[in-house]
Amino acid sequence: MEKEETVSPDYQTGFNEGYTIAKYNPELAGQLSKISVESERFTGFQEGREQFIKEQVKDRLPNWVKGNTPEKNLGTVEKGINKDIEPER
Repeated sequence: MEKEETVSPDYQTGFNEGYTIAKYNPELAGQLSKISVESERFTGFQEGREQFIKEQVKDRLPNWVKGNTPEKNLGTVEKGINKDIEPER
């Protein structure tokens, strides 16, 4: 049997708030994350903001870095003459 992890409701609320505020008002989320408060909700807020930022960075990466390169384009080199080019006369 796998061990189920439970997250406190305060942490989950903070995580969702951090993620949402970072999505719609990143400047405010950045300012709020600099406050020094020790609570589960605030820890969740900071981690929710960080998660959103990580996802944004990942979305901006080129496909070859993400590993989404179509397999038909990997390592294939056509041999012979390119049919689109006419030989010089």
